[in-house]
Amino acid sequence: MTEPVVEDDHYLRVHTPQGTVEIIGNEVHLPGAEPAQLAPGPMSVMRALVKAQGAVISREHLLRVLPDCGSAHGLEMWVSRLRQSLPNPDTVQTVVKRGYRLAL
Repeated sequence: MTEPVVEDDHYLRVHTPQGTVEIIGNEVHLPGAEPAQLAPGPMSVMRALVKAQGAVISREHLLRVLPDCGSAHGLEMWVSRLRQSLPNPDTVQTVVKRGYRLAL
C-alpha cells in the first residue's frame, strides 16, 4: 500500500492493490464488501491498522496509541470484535510474536 492516507476526524481513506479502504464515521468500507458498522473500540483498532497501510503494528504500540483500551486483554477483545464485525475476519491478521496487520 503506497498511496498517501487521506484523513480527518470522521474520514479516513487509503488505496490498496485490492481497492480503496474508507472509514466514514462508524462504518468501514472494504473493497468488494458491504459497509460494516463498528463499535468505538474496534474502530480505533481499525483506524490504526488502516493508517499503517499493511505494516505490522505491535501490541505494545497499539496499547500506547489506544489508551482507552487499557490492557493486553482489552486489545485482544477489541481485535476479536473487529474481526467479528468485518465481512471477512481474515482482513485483520495476527503476525505471531509481532502484532497485527491488515491483509489488504
